[in-house]
Amino acid sequence: MVDHDRAFSYLSEIRPAFLGHLASRLDTLIGRQTKAMLIHAGAQTPGRSVSVMLFLLKHGEASIADMARRDGQSHQLVASRIGPLEKLGLLAVSVDPDDERRKLCRLTSDGRADAKIVERVSREVARTLSTLNQELGFDLMDAIELAEKSLSRIPLYER
Repeated sequence: MVDHDRAFSYLSEIRPAFLGHLASRLDTLIGRQTKAMLIHAGAQTPGRSVSVMLFLLKHGEASIADMARRDGQSHQLVASRIGPLEKLGLLAVSVDPDDERRKLCRLTSDGRADAKIVERVSREVARTLSTLNQELGFDLMDAIELAEKSLSRIPLYER
């Protein structure tokens, strides 16, 4: 019997091939809902830049490369988050005097205030997702990280 309420139910045995698509939809949904929470709390930080703001709040000044390496993201991805924050006046970028290739980022005073709002909202999102984990009966983040590590170790084409 086919469950027509499930995405790609018409594909039956090849439905698992669309896991990436479903994960992307979940990412979009969580991002949209988190953005609404940030706006409601008065934060200016774009949803996709939350990790940059929290990194700088916790660590102070940092290079784009340091943030990318620490979060396991590409340099280009982190760099793409910097421009909008700089335009909003939430962070300042300067050239590292010891290495002109490195760009150093730091929160402005407005950025620090906004980052504290972002941190508060992030704690609220974390609590809310903990209730989702209870509802699901497993830790969704742990499951995603486990799947990512497993696929990094043995890619789909080698399985």
